[in-house]
Amino acid sequence: MEVSFKDHKIKTRLQINRRLHQTASLIFLLIVCFLHLFPNRPLSSSTSYFIFVFLYLIMSLLIKEYLFKQVNLSVPKLFWLIDLLDVSLVSFIYYLGYFPINFLLSLYLLVIYLSTRQFFTGEIFYITFLSMVGLLINTALLWANNSMLNHELGYSPFSIIFALLSILLSGLLAFSYSKTDHHLTHRLEEMLNEKETVLEETHLTHAKLEEKYAFAYTLTLIQQFLLEELDEENLLTRITDIIQGVLGSFACAILGVNKDHQIELLAFSGKELFPALLEVTNQEDSLVLQTIRSQTIHDENSASAVELKYWRQQGIKSLVTIPLSTKVETLGVMLAANLHKLSFNQEQQEQMMIIANQVSLALENTRLHKETQRMAWHDSLTGLYNRNYLDIFLSIVQDNNRIKLGCMLFDLDYFKEVNDTYGHLTGDQVLKTVAAILKKHSTSGKIAARYGGEEFIILCLDINLQDLFHLAETIKQEVAETPFFTTKGQQFNLTISCGIASIPEHSSTIPELFARADEALYQAKNSGRNQVKIYSLL
Repeated sequence: MEVSFKDHKIKTRLQINRRLHQTASLIFLLIVCFLHLFPNRPLSSSTSYFIFVFLYLIMSLLIKEYLFKQVNLSVPKLFWLIDLLDVSLVSFIYYLGYFPINFLLSLYLLVIYLSTRQFFTGEIFYITFLSMVGLLINTALLWANNSMLNHELGYSPFSIIFALLSILLSGLLAFSYSKTDHHLTHRLEEMLNEKETVLEETHLTHAKLEEKYAFAYTLTLIQQFLLEELDEENLLTRITDIIQGVLGSFACAILGVNKDHQIELLAFSGKELFPALLEVTNQEDSLVLQTIRSQTIHDENSASAVELKYWRQQGIKSLVTIPLSTKVETLGVMLAANLHKLSFNQEQQEQMMIIANQVSLALENTRLHKETQRMAWHDSLTGLYNRNYLDIFLSIVQDNNRIKLGCMLFDLDYFKEVNDTYGHLTGDQVLKTVAAILKKHSTSGKIAARYGGEEFIILCLDINLQDLFHLAETIKQEVAETPFFTTKGQQFNLTISCGIASIPEHSSTIPELFARADEALYQAKNSGRNQVKIYSLL
């Protein structure tokens, strides 16, 4: 602010001097015209002197034009030269002819007045001295050579003394005004500097408030999204996009820990996925594992030489890793990367920590929801789908008028005797083993579920009876060949029976389909068990 203010003062002063010079040029032209119109007017100089004054006028103007375009802090030191040019120019112009002393005096007073805003100490006294010397030189030369005109033009001793005193008094008044002006200017500069400081502080405060408001608004959006989104993959993908936008980072990733205690990528946002990212993050001394172990924030300064080299190869110069965890579980790490050094300041890291806490709670919420959903749709003992899920599946399937659905209903043979003989713990283990066999044959078009007690069901879409029978025979054979063990380690064998029915071959509705499959199972039981029967009218 101070430098620009001084530059403005310098420009203003130089511009005034340029205007003065232009005025002097105009006076020069008027004098030339005047002397041309009145050839009988006595001259005090020759034609060569006219040329000299004209060249001096042009040279001075060029110097000022150059200084005006080259405004810098060294220009004020050259004002002594500018002042000398101005005073000497007045003296030279006046010496062109015989003019009244009051005309001469007014020009010197004008030069003194223009120096009131002095740019070096004593400039007013310097220019006053030059003006008095210039006046004396002018009067001495004109008086000595043209004494007959002294009285006519006012060149008497009294007028000369009066002119000198006028110049001196003008210099003193200009100096007094200059001091007052300097004081006011200094005070104005202080006020402007104070105002600028206040404005800068206000701007910074406003910028920080805007940043905090933007972060609070973003956090609100994140919280709203976290509450609404229950799918973990969609949740994490959206969160990484938001974090990348908030931080302005090059890339953002959320990494988790799988059942084998290995780092896995859960979500990524960026131009392209870093090659061999999981290989680097699974190293023993990686930033991600350091963050998981310490549960604190880490940056590139904590990275090993090998990992740091890897990130530099990717063009990454700033890194920050934030732990994701709850009170009872370590969920993973949130990683942000940027192409510039020192990209993540303390405030941004604190913001990321707040977001990380929200993400941790959301992850815990989605996993609890997923577990609740699994418990609602799966049998707690066998892990197969339960009747609730079957109802949902069938409500979707039955809307298709051209449905082709096969049903295999299984029932363990003599399972009651297993429970009575070996106990319910052995019976539960049998159910789990059989469920594993059924699950092995489940696909997206084959849904295996526990139907109730020792009964199991497999529903197949778009399959013919021959394939249904072959699949049921395979399952029956595997169950018969599977060794079962009691809680005491005693081995025994078990068989299973199956009834098959399908839409549209045996029924047109789902309740009727189940009834036909149950009748076929009854036929298999009555035929000696360990058999597969397709529904038929007997």
